[in-house]
Amino acid sequence: MIKVSDLKKDFPIFDREINGKRLTYLDSGATSQKPNSVINEMTNVYTNMNANVHRGTYVLSSETTAKYEEVRNKLKNFINAYSSDEIIFAKGCTEGFNFLANSICKDLNAGDEIILSEIEHHANIIPWQMAAAKYNLKINYINVSESFELDFDHLESLLNKNTKVVSIVGESNISGMLPDIKKINSLVKDKTDAVYIVDGAQLVPHRKIDVQDLGIDFLCVSGHKMLGPTGIGVVWGRKELLENLDPVYGGGDMIEEVFYDTATWAPIPHKFEAGTPPYVEAIGLGAAVDYLFNLDMNNVQKHSDDLREYAKNKLGNIDGLNIIHTNSKLAGCTFAMSVDGVHATDISLMLDTFGVAVRAGHHCVQPFHRKLNLDATFRATGYIYNDEEDFDILSNAIEESIKLLT
Repeated sequence: MIKVSDLKKDFPIFDREINGKRLTYLDSGATSQKPNSVINEMTNVYTNMNANVHRGTYVLSSETTAKYEEVRNKLKNFINAYSSDEIIFAKGCTEGFNFLANSICKDLNAGDEIILSEIEHHANIIPWQMAAAKYNLKINYINVSESFELDFDHLESLLNKNTKVVSIVGESNISGMLPDIKKINSLVKDKTDAVYIVDGAQLVPHRKIDVQDLGIDFLCVSGHKMLGPTGIGVVWGRKELLENLDPVYGGGDMIEEVFYDTATWAPIPHKFEAGTPPYVEAIGLGAAVDYLFNLDMNNVQKHSDDLREYAKNKLGNIDGLNIIHTNSKLAGCTFAMSVDGVHATDISLMLDTFGVAVRAGHHCVQPFHRKLNLDATFRATGYIYNDEEDFDILSNAIEESIKLLT
């Protein structure tokens, strides 16, 4: 089990006070805090072994290269990939989706269709929009119900022989929705020959993921939302699918041979990783994976579920507070909220005076906010270093803010 009071000691930022109050950090949906083990591991690379990877035979380069490549195996085990060669490093989910959209869509035919949902993050909308415009493709959006769940009947009606890509959020960053990934996969595979992609930005940090069991084709992972540094993420894909995709970026490290008029590509995963990779960030991500692995993702998942139930009840008792959160019994610990007549930014600024950090805005889900006739919401996300006391502080601060602003 996770004991938050002990675990917080691993995170130096929680020694800070904000506006004279202890820091209550509830913005892990935007980025997570970093434990000492991640910070120290990155410092160790720069201090003791810094050298470019895959470029030298000398000791420093060999040490750093081995440490960098070891992270692929850590991630393979973390998500139960079939092979470490299936782990592609990217800057994050956004670059991952851009890579997939550009590489997959170039081989589609005009009129082929892509299915997303109404509650997708911009990272899983805009790259497909850009590719659709370039290759004359069509995008369809699965309806999201009033209880913030995917409409499976609508999904079934959208699936047809022209469906070539289905890309769906694994855990909503505003409503906490956890769609039934395996059920979607069954529908997609039964009715189409489409590839099924899952946005794991919020999912992978909070829940135990087994890509073999899920049966999906691709998964995008954001490192900085799972205790790792910024600027690093992962695209996992089935080996046979990756081998058939063309690289999007060209340059050093992704080549086998280069001539003046042509070139051949390195085997996966390297053919998708042009240039000097963010090797220090990748090694930092490896330390984050170690930290979560040692906690045991079953414990992380249970902590999220227990905290979510407590937070939902606590927030649900606040007069005047509107909450965007799924009615499902299985959901993430994320709550987007609004107060009638008060802008989300004003609430967020007031909460900061209590030492409470939440995000205000459309959370990169602007189309869905527009559907709800909301300009913005403020959002609280719980993670491993949060407990019931954090949501008590949040609830009290919201109540006081509502009194002052309404």
